[in-house]
Amino acid sequence: MTIAPEAEPLASNGWPRVWLLGHDGATCAALEQLLRATAVEVEVFADRASVLERLEQQQPNCMVLRLGSRERLGLELLERAQGRAERLAIVLLSRATDVASSVRAMKAGAVDVLERPVDHGALLAAVVRGLALDAEWREARSRMAEVTQKLEVLTPREREVFELVATGRPNKRIAVELGTSEKTVKVHRGRVMQKLRASSVVELVHLSDQVARFPPEPRAHPRRAVRPGEGPHAGSQSPLRA
Repeated sequence: MTIAPEAEPLASNGWPRVWLLGHDGATCAALEQLLRATAVEVEVFADRASVLERLEQQQPNCMVLRLGSRERLGLELLERAQGRAERLAIVLLSRATDVASSVRAMKAGAVDVLERPVDHGALLAAVVRGLALDAEWREARSRMAEVTQKLEVLTPREREVFELVATGRPNKRIAVELGTSEKTVKVHRGRVMQKLRASSVVELVHLSDQVARFPPEPRAHPRRAVRPGEGPHAGSQSPLRA
């Protein structure tokens, strides 16, 4: 299974997309109503096969999945997407007894792992963080695509010169490393600056850093599982029985 590398950032109504996988119809309905009330487009999936099939064509802005002995789709997707462009913002709902899986999920980059039954405020806060991260990742992918497009106009030798210039090496040193003359390096360097429309070495360093930093940061910050009654709106609503 491959994850769709990109998708429309928003639903047709302009709302961000959140996918929800659950086995309890009543719980899913409650979560769907909660999220829709905050201008989020929600799609509910009955089983993991449906989610995997849909991921072939489209990527949501955030996913809310269960984590337990019988369902580890979220953990599998997180670990599969690590270090790749198609990163996924995933919020996991877990039982208190599944501590090991919760820790593993956070290390794999989960937005949050919330204990079931989950508090309304805690879930909304986690989804908002997921949507914000997704927006950052999409912007970074767009920047990366622009950088890649720019670098494609360079010849192999110009690419070598670009990479060495970006490390701060002087022309004389670059000439020695490439086995050519300093004059030739200056010519290649000028062409690199012209093709990349860079006015200074600082801009070349910035482009190089963008390539080196992909996939983008920041990642989701590790957070402990939230227990019932905790969260920014604790006590304002009754917990959902997920």
